[in-house]
Amino acid sequence: MSELQYLRMHGCGNDYVFLDCFQKPPPQDPAALSRFISDRHRAVGSDGLVLMLPSDVPTAVARMRMFNADGSEGSLCGNALRCMAMWLHQSGRAGPAFQIVMAERLIGVQIVHSDPDCRRAVVRIDVGRPAVLSADSGVRSCVREQPLADVAVPGLQGLPLHVSLGNPHTVFFVQSIAAVPFEQLGPRIERHAAFPDRTNVEFVEISRPSAANQATVRVWERGSGETLACGSGACAVAVAAVAAGHLQSGLPISVQMAGGLLRVLMSDELELQLEGLAEECCRGTVLWPRDSFE
Repeated sequence: MSELQYLRMHGCGNDYVFLDCFQKPPPQDPAALSRFISDRHRAVGSDGLVLMLPSDVPTAVARMRMFNADGSEGSLCGNALRCMAMWLHQSGRAGPAFQIVMAERLIGVQIVHSDPDCRRAVVRIDVGRPAVLSADSGVRSCVREQPLADVAVPGLQGLPLHVSLGNPHTVFFVQSIAAVPFEQLGPRIERHAAFPDRTNVEFVEISRPSAANQATVRVWERGSGETLACGSGACAVAVAAVAAGHLQSGLPISVQMAGGLLRVLMSDELELQLEGLAEECCRGTVLWPRDSFE
């Protein structure tokens, strides 16, 4: 057995084990390590593993790699990015505005507020533009109607909308989240034949009155199952809700998830920003069977 030092941080309850790979080399098999360390009964417990690495891009402060609890590597993770940004800033590696590389994407970061004594911060990141999925104009071009004839969702309002932010999301607007059999539908939709690479799943209830510009969301994350929050999911919900006419793009969009509130801002050019709380909850050492991972 070997000892592995870690940090555990979360964004609105979406928690990850972070490894400081500035001082030590990264693990040779991070996918296997993520499956081990994410186990909430036999190891640290988390929604996945994050490697915080030196950047190989001159304009960026650092590189991030994120692995889901099942070992699959993610291409975008808004909550983990905000947590890593907080750590970079509070550890003196970065100022209040900088860039992080993830999956060949440069992510702009702004530290809105930092409390190093409590190891928490409000962080805003530039998510960029959603992918174009149709020939429509404006935000409608960034969604694709995704009928699933063999999936019955109680209280479904309109067809599900598919959104891509580098990772796939399928958004279901429903009358009541409480009426949705979440534990059955989440994994079924994630692995539906319509999604060869699987998909993240968001069930969304729009707050009334619509002037609140707020949505309540329950999310099933690809590779991790239910999570208390999903940063890219919040952005996908904002895109789908504006495209469907439920919410307005000219105002901040509040996305209430089980773990807390995230805020999405969408520009006229469809550039997305995600803002929310990041917090460190513990540091420690975990024993791991080194031969199994290297």
